[in-house]
Amino acid sequence: MPIKYAEISIIINLEKETMINYFNRLFLDNENKTTDNDTIIILFDDETVCDVKKECENKNTNIIMGPRRFNTNSPIYFEIKEKNKTFFSKSPTLDCNCELKLNSKPIFANNKKHVATKKESSSYNCIFQKGNNEVLSIVKIKSSKGKPRFLLAYDDEHFEKEHIICFVNCMFSITL
Repeated sequence: MPIKYAEISIIINLEKETMINYFNRLFLDNENKTTDNDTIIILFDDETVCDVKKECENKNTNIIMGPRRFNTNSPIYFEIKEKNKTFFSKSPTLDCNCELKLNSKPIFANNKKHVATKKESSSYNCIFQKGNNEVLSIVKIKSSKGKPRFLLAYDDEHFEKEHIICFVNCMFSITL
């Protein structure tokens, strides 16, 4: 299982932010969906940098997102039609404080940033599985509200970079 890593940075265009997003962010401390005015950048571990929205503009990767989990921004499943593969999200477990938790340590085991960086709760935090194997995960790391950052782990046996780029675009652009 060759796991690859990447870092996602979302640059929110505060000058063109909608009033709803502004009040959500400022008063409710909610995470907002990205808009066409925002920029999503992925830095892959091989130093490749890509602007997600520009990369996905004219591509049809046939990624189908299932319905969102209750109270999160991640889907219950997603499918890559061209590979005829479906990936299901891992359900969080209750810890001793009766809080829902996802343990991302196994899939990020070889990622130094995951160990050294403070993680934050996020409605985008997720782990996807193929069978019993964890194949894709997103975890929010300590960052500013104007530029949220996430770590991403993916199994390159199941995903090409093009799939990851378009998955990230779909994930962060999901509308309510």
